[in-house]
Parts: sequence; structure tokens; C-alpha cells
Amino acid sequence: MKRIDLKRVTIVATTLLSFASAPFSLASTVAKTFTVNYTKAQDITPKAFTVKTGEKVRLEVNASETGSGCMSSIMVPGLWNQAQPLVKGKKIVMEFTPQKPGVYKITCAMGLSRGVINVR
Repeated sequence: MKRIDLKRVTIVATTLLSFASAPFSLASTVAKTFTVNYTKAQDITPKAFTVKTGEKVRLEVNASETGSGCMSSIMVPGLWNQAQPLVKGKKIVMEFTPQKPGVYKITCAMGLSRGVINVR
């Protein structure tokens, strides 16, 4: 008859229980996706979104035209700080997880407002 190593069984059981009791949420791994369209005439549409603190967000921007001048890029200061160029036919994807509630402006690289993300 084989002898059971109680120390090894205890370590394995403790490890398994720590994984089982750890909080797991599928919502934290799947991003809530928002899609906006860009044209020179309408800029971005829609212009406002509401998300929850700690919720993973995916903002997709479809550019139907290439932006020009100041409005040639897009960013979300405080959530996505790197300006992305608006190029016809190119999809821009920004993924972030807001940690603090507030109103975050969607802007061009110079900071001119084009919309908002409300974090609650």
C-alpha cells in the first residue's frame, strides 16, 4: 500500500482553495466596446459615453476621412494619453480601465474637446 504524503496533500489543497476563493469576474476581462465614426463634417459620432470605474473599455474609432489641422488626431487625456492620427479607412483602438470617476474629454492632440466619457 502506498503511503500518502500529508504535507504535499496539504500544500496542494491550500493552493487549490486559494484559487477557488479568489474573486473572478468575467466582466473584468471582457472590454465594453464603444464604436465612433469620424467625418470632417460631423467630427465624431456619438460624442458621449458612460462607463463604470474599474470596467475595461475599448473605444474604436472608424475614420471615414483623414483628419486635418488640429483635428487630425484623437485621444482621451487621463485614460488614453497618446494622440492617434485620424487616417481614412484606419480603425483606431484605445483600450483602458478607468480607475477614478469623473468626466474625461475626448480631444485632439491640442486639447480641443470633441466629446466626453463619463466615468461613474
